[in-house]
Amino acid sequence: MSTARTVLRLLTLLAADPDGLRADEIAQRLGKSTSTAYNLLDTLCREGFVVHGDGGAYRLTADASALVPSAPTTGRLPTSLEGILDELFERTHKRVYLAAAQSGNVVIPLARGRQGMPRIPGLGARIGENAHALALGKIALSLLDERGLERYLARGLRTFTPVTIVDPALLRDQLDEIRATDLAFDVEEFREDFCCLAAPVRNVRGQAVAALGVSMSARCFELERDAITNTLREVALRASAALGVPEAPAQVPAIPEDPAVLESRRWPDLTSAASAGQTDISIGEEVAS
Repeated sequence: MSTARTVLRLLTLLAADPDGLRADEIAQRLGKSTSTAYNLLDTLCREGFVVHGDGGAYRLTADASALVPSAPTTGRLPTSLEGILDELFERTHKRVYLAAAQSGNVVIPLARGRQGMPRIPGLGARIGENAHALALGKIALSLLDERGLERYLARGLRTFTPVTIVDPALLRDQLDEIRATDLAFDVEEFREDFCCLAAPVRNVRGQAVAALGVSMSARCFELERDAITNTLREVALRASAALGVPEAPAQVPAIPEDPAVLESRRWPDLTSAASAGQTDISIGEEVAS
């Protein structure tokens, strides 16, 4: 099933990019090694789903394009943000993420990391009912208007670990602090021994259009929190500055402009397994590379 999901994600990536993608780009977006990407692409080429064109780019064949729907998007992420994420990874040596609002959900379209770096179990490409337990999700919650926040709270705050914030009043206090400081964190609230820091990226009008996140072990959070916080703030400011350049405008929608940003019911595969006594959310594999 894991291989099947990876193949479907690969086909969807190619469907969304008619100009084609290189194997290394596909590997990064899938969170797989380059050799794995080559193996999958070779198989798809032999089966007639993909062609290897000039410049090393892989594209869907005409027949495959008719079968594979392209994923809904709000436009290509600015190249400057991809470079910013690389900088954050190089400076922190931690797994890093870029999140944004897309099609009524908070999604993680880009991530960076090395093989062997611990991945957060259960973290998928979309953030929904777990927003209150994740730093990136808390950034999104802090940007919702009162009506949107009430809608999220009305569904109940699900428990993921013994320290998940499930008291709406406590969550509101933390969201107030996030608005004041432009910094969010979670300390083993989604998965034990995993902690995250996150900061919003703002455009030239001051609107939050994305968020940068860094995940680490609880031990690293204890020892390196201040240093990583400073780096995260610096890189977020650089990202905001990059989005202010007229010739490279951001095409990622501001999170506050989508009041239904955290309504998981729009995604039929975003299902809770709480009733079965499980903790994972069925939203696919993690996107980090």
